[in-house]
Amino acid sequence: MLSNASPSRRVTESRYLSISARPQFFGSFVLFLLAVPSLFAQPAQAGATTIERVMAVVDGHPLLLSDVNDLSRLRGLEPEAALEAAIDERLMFFEASRLTQTEVLADEEERALGELLEKRPILGEQVGEPGLRRILRRQITILKYVEFRFRPQLRVSDQEVRAAFEADPAAGASFEAEKAKIRERLERRALDERVEAWVRELRGRAEVRYVDRASGALGP
Repeated sequence: MLSNASPSRRVTESRYLSISARPQFFGSFVLFLLAVPSLFAQPAQAGATTIERVMAVVDGHPLLLSDVNDLSRLRGLEPEAALEAAIDERLMFFEASRLTQTEVLADEEERALGELLEKRPILGEQVGEPGLRRILRRQITILKYVEFRFRPQLRVSDQEVRAAFEADPAAGASFEAEKAKIRERLERRALDERVEAWVRELRGRAEVRYVDRASGALGP
């Protein structure tokens, strides 16, 4: 159940999640985050402080301004999009964390954090290590859930691969040379659709209450 939520603003994270959800997803996950064109476009303001407040209550759990701002900085999202993305992330995390298969090991967290800071060390100042660790733990948990729940369901037939090859005017002349890439693309698209449907399902049964929206835009 949603309150005060406009359907056009229900931004999901399914695209970046499913694109990264592969057996070697930690490195892909970090690379995808860093590939967003607007990412890190705004440097952190020296000495800036966040006046903490609750932005939304998601199934009884408060979502804080600092959490939304951290996600905004990390993914280069506008404030409203960051709020919606943070809500979706929380809903996915609540569900994913119920499975023991999604437990994040210490070395997995360390590796993901190290790769992220190696590629964008300024994140240590913009978001800070505690905030980065919280985001990484949530997102790795979600990615593991996607791998466990949805990946085994993917079935792309040879006929579908052949049809996609024949329908693509940009495909090369050799089906044998192209079929692995085409199969991967079709599987990625199918996974996108599964995750997007999952997020819609979570939103449909969630109770989301927006708080203090009239007070103005989110902080930097």
